[in-house]
Amino acid sequence: MPEPAPQKPHEETIEKFISRLRRVELPDGVFNIYSENHPQHDVRAGAAKRRENLRRYIKALPDPKFALIGLCPGYRGARFTGIPFTDEAHLCWPGTLFDRTGTREQPWRERSATCVMDLIGGRHEVICWNVVPWHCHEIGNPLSNAEPNAKTLELGAAELEFFLSRIATRAQVVAVGNVARDVLATLDAKLAAARKSVGATHVSPLHVRHPAHGGEAEFREGLTKLLGIAPDDE
Repeated sequence: MPEPAPQKPHEETIEKFISRLRRVELPDGVFNIYSENHPQHDVRAGAAKRRENLRRYIKALPDPKFALIGLCPGYRGARFTGIPFTDEAHLCWPGTLFDRTGTREQPWRERSATCVMDLIGGRHEVICWNVVPWHCHEIGNPLSNAEPNAKTLELGAAELEFFLSRIATRAQVVAVGNVARDVLATLDAKLAAARKSVGATHVSPLHVRHPAHGGEAEFREGLTKLLGIAPDDE
C-alpha cells in the first residue's frame, strides 16, 4: 500500500489541538465533549463526531481575520456540535459535512447560536472559539449550563492561548461577553509574545456584549460595526 500523504503544518497543528482538548483532566461538573459520550444523550461515537466537526470547521477557515471568543459550550449548542456558537438545527442539516451527535429526535437549537450564525454564517473571515471549550453543567444534570470555576477557566485559558497563537494566529480577537474579556486581558502579554514568536502582530482584544440574557440587539450592533457588515449582508 502507498504511504499516506504527509500532513501539512496547519493540519498537524489542528491534530495537536484536538488531542490536547480530549486528553485534559477536568473537574466534576465539566463534560469533555471531545472525549466523552453520555449513554443517554449522545449517539454512538458522539465525541468522535464532534472532533471531526471541529476538524472540518478549522480546516475550512485557515486564515481568519477575526476570532470571536465566547465563554463555554451550552447544552443546546456547541455541547452537541463541538463548534462554538453553533447548534444542530443550523449546522447539521442534511447535505452538510457536519454530524449531529445528540439522541434527541429534533435537532438542538440555541438562541445565542441562532443569533451568531444568522450574522456571520458563511463568512470565511470569522472563526469562533470559547474561553472554556468543554461543557460546564450542574452536578447530576447534564442538560444544564453552569458557570466555569477558577480551575476550569485556568485549564481553558491554556487551550485558548494555543488556539490564538497557533491556529487563529493573525486574527483580531473579539471578546464576546465580560468573562471572555477579563480572561483575555490576563493573557494579552503572553499572547502578544507568542504571536510575535511566529511572526504575527497582535492587537489587544476588542469587546462586544454577549447575545444571551437580552443582549442580542446590542451584540448585533457591536459586531456589525466591528466586522464592517452592511445591512444587506445580514
